[in-house]
Amino acid sequence: MTSASPLPNFEPPTTTGAPAEAEPAPPVRVRLPAYPVRVTYFFLGLIILTFIGQFISEQLTGFDLVAAYGEKINEFIAAGEVWRLLTSVFLHGGIIHLLFNAYALYVIGRQVETIFGPLRFSVVYLCAGLAGSVASLLLTPAPSLGASGALFGLIGAEAVFLYRNRKLLGERARRGLQNILFIAVINLAIGLQGAFHIDNWAHIGGLLGGLSLSWFIGPLWAVRVDPVPGAQPTIEDQQPFTGTRWIAVLAFGLIIVALTVLGIMLQR
Repeated sequence: MTSASPLPNFEPPTTTGAPAEAEPAPPVRVRLPAYPVRVTYFFLGLIILTFIGQFISEQLTGFDLVAAYGEKINEFIAAGEVWRLLTSVFLHGGIIHLLFNAYALYVIGRQVETIFGPLRFSVVYLCAGLAGSVASLLLTPAPSLGASGALFGLIGAEAVFLYRNRKLLGERARRGLQNILFIAVINLAIGLQGAFHIDNWAHIGGLLGGLSLSWFIGPLWAVRVDPVPGAQPTIEDQQPFTGTRWIAVLAFGLIIVALTVLGIMLQR
């Protein structure tokens, strides 16, 4: 063992005033996951083509045959035509109704599909649409049609995502939740006026369907730091849409079936 050489005499410099604060670490930018948008355009094209079919049938026969066989009409559903609970989601009562819902789907659908991915997005959209139709079956005798219930489900899905990932997204989540709350309240308030023949129960049913289902199958992000030196942190989905998540979808489907049976019994 060698002996250590003696250290030279060293007098630390004296400082006056408050000690200098350490500079904050520069922020690290992390690329957020983003899926390509495809299913939104598919549903958008589907409702447009369906409306074209409605228009052509009305021009040829003087009657909207497509709506006649697909609209949500309680007594027909009670008679066994349960497909109307889903087909009514793709029908619209006029060009203004179609344009409004198509624009909403274009804006909200792309946002949600980018986050949720095509499979989760499709499940939420269709299940929320069914939930809206079933709520309408249970709570109003009026016929109804339109994609609004499914669209409210997407609003609910985005709200759940922003709330559950609020710590990661920070100010972006807070602003997004405020916008969503404003949009939902305004639309529900318009529906309560009764002047536009809006099925508010379908809106509420779709919103609750999107909220509840997305809580169990929606993305839950966390920052993952790779131990490799110099590696950039990434975002990891801690709630991937794997086999166990389908249990939530199955449970949701069973609730929809039970409520549909109840609605049919009440109609009869």
